[in-house]
Formats: sequence, C-alpha cells, structure tokens
Amino acid sequence: MPSYPYLDKINFPEDLRNLKETDLPAVCHDVREYIIDTLSDVGGHFASNLGVVELTVALHYVFQTPKDKIIWDVGHQTYPHKILTGRKKELPTVRKWLGLSGFPKREESEYDLYNTGHAGTSISQALGEACARDLMGENYKVAAVIGDASIATGMALEAMNHGGHIKPNMLVILNDNYMSISKNVGSISNYLNRIISSQVYNKGKTAFYGFLKWIPLIGPALQALAHNMETSFKHFMMRPGGLFEDLGFTYFGPIDGHDVNRVVQMLQNLSKIQGPILLHVLTQKGKGYKPAEADPIKYHGVTPFNKESGKMASADANKIGLSKIVGKTLIDLTNKDKRIAVITPAMIEGSGLRDYQETYPNHTFDVGIAEQHSVAFAGAMTNGGAIPFMCIYSTFLTRAMDQLVEDVSLMNLPVRFVIDRAGIVGPDGETHQGLSDLGYLAGLPNMDIMVPSSAQDIIDSLHFMKDYTEHPIAIRFPKDNGDLRELKFDSPNQVTKGKARLVSEGKDLLILSLGFMLPIAKQVAEILKSKGITTTVVDLFWLRPYDSDLVNKCIESTKQFVILDESYLHAGASGYLLNEIPNHLIGKFLKTFALPLEPIHHGERNQILEHYRLTASQIADDLLQSLQK
Repeated sequence: MPSYPYLDKINFPEDLRNLKETDLPAVCHDVREYIIDTLSDVGGHFASNLGVVELTVALHYVFQTPKDKIIWDVGHQTYPHKILTGRKKELPTVRKWLGLSGFPKREESEYDLYNTGHAGTSISQALGEACARDLMGENYKVAAVIGDASIATGMALEAMNHGGHIKPNMLVILNDNYMSISKNVGSISNYLNRIISSQVYNKGKTAFYGFLKWIPLIGPALQALAHNMETSFKHFMMRPGGLFEDLGFTYFGPIDGHDVNRVVQMLQNLSKIQGPILLHVLTQKGKGYKPAEADPIKYHGVTPFNKESGKMASADANKIGLSKIVGKTLIDLTNKDKRIAVITPAMIEGSGLRDYQETYPNHTFDVGIAEQHSVAFAGAMTNGGAIPFMCIYSTFLTRAMDQLVEDVSLMNLPVRFVIDRAGIVGPDGETHQGLSDLGYLAGLPNMDIMVPSSAQDIIDSLHFMKDYTEHPIAIRFPKDNGDLRELKFDSPNQVTKGKARLVSEGKDLLILSLGFMLPIAKQVAEILKSKGITTTVVDLFWLRPYDSDLVNKCIESTKQFVILDESYLHAGASGYLLNEIPNHLIGKFLKTFALPLEPIHHGERNQILEHYRLTASQIADDLLQSLQK
C-alpha cells in the first residue's frame, strides 16, 4: 500500500494546522497522489478535484474550521476537503451504496454545511451565514468557493448584488479553472495584490481619505477624485475585477491557485479586511496528472483506470448511451431541417451533444448554468419559427419551474423538452435523482408527455416531436444504454399521438408501466404467471394525452390494477392517471410502486430498487400477498 508521509499524519484540519507552512507543498503532493491512487481503483469525479488541492489545503490551514464556514459550489470538487476532514479512509467508497457521497453532505460531517449538487447556491448561503452570524453576535469567518461557470448563474449574481449592498464580512473565492495560468500571474500582479491586500495599505487608504475629507472646501472633491483614480487604476491593471467591484465586492487577483503558500498568504491578509471580498484564483483541472491536464473533459468523471497509462476500461462497442442516441438523432434531423436549434444549460457532454455541436455549431446554444433563461429562450425561439429542442437533466429542469409555467405552457409554445437522467440516477445521489418531473409536467396546461421505454422509442419520439406544433411536448428517459445492433436511426417507427401499447394480456391483474420500468413489469408478469396469475401489461408510452380507450378497456377486463413508476410516489404520474380513470373503475386500483418521499441516496440503480422493494421479485411477492387476501 502506498505511503503518504505528510497525509498519514492528518486526519482533521487541526492536524494540518499543526504543520509548518513550509510543509504545505508536500501535503498537497500527498493529497493529490492519494486521489489519483484511490480513483484509479474506484472511479469518481477526478479532474476538478485535482485542480483544487492547493486551495483546499490553504483554506483549512488558515480558517479555523469547522467554526469558520467554508461552502463549496459545485460539490464535485470536494474530495480533497473530505480527505482533510476525517473521511480519508472512506474515500474508496465514494459514490457507492452506503459509502461517501460525491458531493458535500450534511449528514456525513459537520464540515459540510449544505448538500450541494446544483450550481450557483454558495454565495447566497455564505451571505445568509454571515448575516446570521452578525445578527447573533457571533465571530467567525465565512467563505464560498465557486467555480467560474457557477458564478455566471443568475442566483450567484443576485447574491453578490445583495451582499455588495449590505456589505457583511465574507469571502467569495472564484476558482477559475477555465483559463490557463497566464502572465497576469507574475511579479507585478503579485506585488499589486500584496500591497492592496495588506493591512498597512488598507489602514493607510482609510486614513488618507479621512484626511482629504477634512480639507476645507475642496476636501470632498479631492476625496472623490482620489477614489475614482484608484478605481480606474485597479480596473485598468486588474480588468477581470471590474464587474465584482461594481457589485460592491473588493476584488483581489488573479493569483496562482497552485502556489499553496501564496494562497495562504493572501487568505491571511484578506482576513484582516472588512466587507465583502472576492478572491480570483486560477487553477488547472487535472493538475498533477498529465492525461487529465491534457483532456480535463474526458477525465472529469472517471471509471477505474490504469494509473500509468491513464487508460480507462473499454466500453462495449455495441452499447451507446441514451444521451448519445439523442445527439445522433438530432444531427440526422438537422441534416434535413435547418430550422432546428438545440439548447442546453452547460450540459453539452452530459447530454450527448458534443458531436452535434461540432457538426452544427450555429444551431447549438449552450447558455451556461442558466436553466431559467434556457427555457424562456427556447419558448421565444418557437415564436420566431425555429424548432428548439431543449436538452436538460430532470433535476435541473426543476430550477426553471417559473419559466416552464409562465413562458412556455401557459402560452402554449411548442418547445420540445428532452429530459435526460429521469428516474434513479445512481452514484450522483439525492440532488440528482430525477424523480419529480412527471408530477409537475402532468400538472401544466398544454403540456404533452411521452415516456419512452426503450432506446428505439427515443429515436422515434424525437422524429415525431420535430413536426409537432400543437403543444409543448416532453420526453423523459433515464441514464442508460441502448444496443446499436437493434437501433433504426434511418427508418424510425411511426408514432401515433396518444396511443399506449398493449404488451401482454391476462384477466387477473393489470400493470400500467411507465418508461424503463417496462422490463420489470414484464418480469413481474412472468413470475405471477408461474403462480397461476395472469397479467395484462400496458406500456404507457404516451402519458398525456392519456389513452383512455385502451387503458379503460384493460381495467374493465381485469380484477385489479397497479402502476409502476420510477418517480417519487407523490410527484409521479399516479395523481394524473387516477384522475383520468373513470370513477366506476377506480375501485380496482391496488397501489403504485414508486419511490417514497425521502432523499434517495447514491448507489447503483439495482441497489436502490432492491432497497425500496422495487425489483421484479419483490414487487411480485408484494402482489402475491395482496392478491391472495
């Protein structure tokens, strides 16, 4: 087993703070090597964590955590933080069932303040912490660490606007890992920042302004002139900070985020300055591991890999992710119709759109982490005659609920919503589970909903949606794969609006299955058949409009019916369906098999299904007990 001379001595931040500052580069080396060694065996978020090692070490060295508060945004960069806060030995369990979360998690540690899976929240939370501290008469530091993509979110800018107005003592660290370390990070920049961040400079500036103010007649004018000259000089010399200064934050940087001693010095200096501060830190994703430095996108999240070569295990050549099926199909559609536009909120890779973007860059609109804007933007594109496909994860669509209601559904604008990661998402855990979309989509005026149960269904649905202009329409599908040998990209199946599918027929029980629960429904039917119970299975490929002819007929011809839905029980399709089914048939309803209203933790899909008794054998057992009563 590898040895880590400095990290082996550290279990909690107080152990780190007992070391000399000159030891910190060696600590960073150990932390980085431990991450590489561990994740090469188990996988997980990789490049982003390598990039934030020095910043994490510096923060826990200077801040008296957990009394001082550090809030991370987004949470996939917190592996070094977990290593230094008592969870080092548990890192091999990260993202596994009953193991460490891949994100900050309050239930894991007092060092994790919030369960942070979505972007742009940290500045609001840090501002709330700072205001609560001041209201309660407490004394501790508060810092938010936010990425360069996250700080562009509307929520982050709203929080900065508020914080710059009320001006509590707080620190925002902009972890900028998009730009390379450039000549801005040199002797002149370091010199200016040392002067500007030093206590002597800031005390002297305050005294100087006070002196000018008391000069008779011309004092206030001189004071204003001096302030304007200082602001103009700082904006000229450190141009990136102009926006943050205008929002009311004192800006410092950019500094090299991989010079741990430099970061420590800056944090120590900034801790003596009053008011809201933004420190701009430049880091490199994948720092310290050459394959990840060369391709941080590929190594953002890794499966187990060979440490020496960087090579990850080869995927089955016949398998294709459902997201990539979407991207390929949209290329085919755009080849024939140039009115198509594809919109995504910073999910080009995750939504399988990289090839589409390269093929049709002028038809691709990556709006950044701005879900609200993306939905309103898509609605407006329909008004201009374009055909927008809005590609988004289920969990992120919830951030645009107002726009979904006000700017699309109420105005009946035919946006095509392509909702990825719907249902159980597995290792990303509770903040990413897509378990609510069917409930709120079915509650919107004008919204039509398709629930594909196979990879081919997705291809067929996208072709249907292209020319569908009656209403906004959504398809939703999980994180899964299809078999290339079975897919017909060039000759999709015809889709008829509002038609469910009869899979099998029986007289004892009806299973209404939604989406990728269909294989489980079929297995349940087989198990029950072996026990002498015959089952009808209906695939609710179209949820809305509801196929009343087929479904009502099937209910009438069976004794009881159940619903299988990979959603939260009270936020799925059941409420909609049970209000569509005629009253005289409702008495045959037995139950809905779905997820309970609690946070659904991370783990593989089969593990989560088994835990909540949603595997085929468990559902069949429950049904046998109910049917035999």
